[in-house]
Amino acid sequence: MFSRLFTKTPFKKAPQDEDEDSEALLSCSLSSAPQQLDKDRAHDELRIAVRAVFVCTVIYIAIGIAIGLSFKSGEFVTNPDEFCINHISRYSPLVGEVKPSWKIVQFNGSFLHENIYRQTAGPEVDAAWEALGVEYRSVIVPESEAERSGLRPDQVKRSEYYGGGYPANVEGLHHLHCLNLLRKALKWNYDYYLEKQEGAFKNAEYVVRYHVTHCLDILRQQLMCVPDVGVLGQVWWQPESGEHPTPFVDFNTKHQCRDYEAIRVWAEAHQLPPESEVDMNRFYEVPNPSDVVYSEIP
Repeated sequence: MFSRLFTKTPFKKAPQDEDEDSEALLSCSLSSAPQQLDKDRAHDELRIAVRAVFVCTVIYIAIGIAIGLSFKSGEFVTNPDEFCINHISRYSPLVGEVKPSWKIVQFNGSFLHENIYRQTAGPEVDAAWEALGVEYRSVIVPESEAERSGLRPDQVKRSEYYGGGYPANVEGLHHLHCLNLLRKALKWNYDYYLEKQEGAFKNAEYVVRYHVTHCLDILRQQLMCVPDVGVLGQVWWQPESGEHPTPFVDFNTKHQCRDYEAIRVWAEAHQLPPESEVDMNRFYEVPNPSDVVYSEIP
């Protein structure tokens, strides 16, 4: 039995010949090749797509940052004047109807040489101030623009008989009105206007005092709201009795100013008619029961 284990068994050829084996192997290889190519192609396309998405995302982010910085610096602002007025001013009809523009203005900061606005009270001085629009009557804000302009529904309205809308004053002109009243209340001008008994000086003196201090504080708040960050240099001047020149502040500076005249012209053209030309019994809309009516002057 064990001898058979070590007996050499003659080699017998498999039933298939070499040609058949080669054909079978080649057939297997050819059938799997397209599938592998498809997988490789899909993998490459996915890798390319991921890279493209990544690159595009980086580019878009960079472009977004550049555009944002450009807008912040004003490079993409097509109309800087309109951008500026909408950025720094509360809306009113003037924002849309008066073209905003700025220009460089040389201030007259003379200390000793008085222009007409600084002179002692008199008809010519009053005329110069009044030409600035300090006594203009109210304008009308249409009801459609009232809320956007900061006006409340329970504020005073013009009756529909006269066209509706809200009577309002242009604040910039009110500031000049206040400055003019402070001028009139100066010690060397006060008696002149008190004697004339016109405007604010028709009231009792304690009311004049309230009016003046109201104006004083309105101007304080306005100046603190838009503080000028320009600087005042100094110049040398030679006192007659001095041995050496002395420094003195140079108030004659240049400023970037809005076109005040355009605002004044608009306010003048949009004034309400004088009270003598309307029936004041019908001019205002009667307050509704729900409207706020103050028990004292606010």
